[in-house]
Amino acid sequence: MKFFGALFIGITSGVAAVYLHLFAPPIGIILAIAGSFTAIWSVGRLYGKRIYKFIAIISWFAVFGRAAALGVGSEIFIQGDMLGNTFLLFSFFALFIAMALPTN
Repeated sequence: MKFFGALFIGITSGVAAVYLHLFAPPIGIILAIAGSFTAIWSVGRLYGKRIYKFIAIISWFAVFGRAAALGVGSEIFIQGDMLGNTFLLFSFFALFIAMALPTN
């Protein structure tokens, strides 16, 4: 059950971050990264093991990868411009730090 909880939190925080990073560019990216960091960090605090953080991070990056790829109608949620690259870079750092923090 903890596996599915971590998976759900990773997916929902990833979807929220993808939609939020486009909202009012400087504020939206900050909120998206801070929210993703907090969600992954809280998974570790809630479940007490780093493996659940890893599951949430992998599901977060799966959502990110799908949002950065072309869809059926050639739509794309994360552009390959400065905004999208900044979102990817700082999200990677934030999620790495969240993973490195102790769980308890």
